[in-house]
Amino acid sequence: MEKKDISFQIDDTACRIYAICNGKKIGNIFFIRIGKDKIMISDAEIDPKYSPKDIELYLVQEIINIARKNNRKIISICPYISDIFAKHPEFDDVRMLNNGR
Repeated sequence: MEKKDISFQIDDTACRIYAICNGKKIGNIFFIRIGKDKIMISDAEIDPKYSPKDIELYLVQEIINIARKNNRKIISICPYISDIFAKHPEFDDVRMLNNGR
């Protein structure tokens, strides 16, 4: 599945971004806003019928766009999402490392 096949919906009340394909929610990423300059990603859930790695990456790209637009840094406590950050140095501009940088 390609990113162009997916739309994204932000639910600020539930602090989630949903990935939607053909009208069906196929995954989501949970986040928490911390102060005015940070977003913490706590978890991601992907429908097992879809490729988790691809959908997780697309969701991370969406939250990175939000972080960049709002001058926020991202902290991930989800091991799967942290792994995506580790594999994509192009996200380092918004990634807050564990030592607070």
